[in-house]
Amino acid sequence: MLEEALWQEQEECEQRRWVEEYEGKDMPAKAQAATNHLKLWEQVEKTDPQYTKPFSRGGGFRGTATNATYLARRATETFGPMGIGWGLEILDESLMEGAPLDDKGTRESIHKVRVKLWYLYEGQRGEVIQFGQTTFVGRNRNGIYGDEEAPKKSLTDAMSKCLSLLGFSADIYLGRYDDNKYVEEVAAEFREKQEAQARSQLPKITSKQLNELKTLIEETATDGTKFCRFFKVESLDQLPEPDYERARRMLEKKKRKEGNAA
Repeated sequence: MLEEALWQEQEECEQRRWVEEYEGKDMPAKAQAATNHLKLWEQVEKTDPQYTKPFSRGGGFRGTATNATYLARRATETFGPMGIGWGLEILDESLMEGAPLDDKGTRESIHKVRVKLWYLYEGQRGEVIQFGQTTFVGRNRNGIYGDEEAPKKSLTDAMSKCLSLLGFSADIYLGRYDDNKYVEEVAAEFREKQEAQARSQLPKITSKQLNELKTLIEETATDGTKFCRFFKVESLDQLPEPDYERARRMLEKKKRKEGNAA
């Protein structure tokens, strides 16, 4: 009963998806153009929660930070390897003098860098310019300090800002991470993608098992396309071997049920 319910749920999801696609074909040309302009944005706007962490700053400000290496990986997935499909170019950098830190003339120093991020997308080259900055000399609860990694942090800050303007992790910047329900939903979505990727690496059913399933599908007049969608494979020969027994039992149960009905 559970498997039948899951199969029914799968069919309902496919029906809703078909309706959305069908309605999309009737969209006005201007609306379709606007959607195309957001193609890249919508491709990269969601952030996997496992690569984020909360942070707080002075004045009670709280937010969500994204792992910079995760952003770089997402850019590589989208554009290609760094240096080939995308990259960073430092345009200039400087140290800015800030507020005094003591009565000896020591002043705050802020490292600032301006970078250009270039990328290749669908045969076209694009560029984004942004600033990054980090406190180089400052004061904390332990006194005056110097941060030797300030230049690296500024570069990372600038890269993240450039990518955000292209839509990378836009859900964070748009405040959607303030909604716990949204975070739960996007976490489930990324888990599903990871599981699908892991399933794709599993050994596939043998030719004998494939023929057995094809015979059962034919004997039970089962919709092969929907059957494959239920198991999240494009074709029956891509079915992971661990799913074979479950698939066979489902079809044999359907065959017995139809036989009893007759």
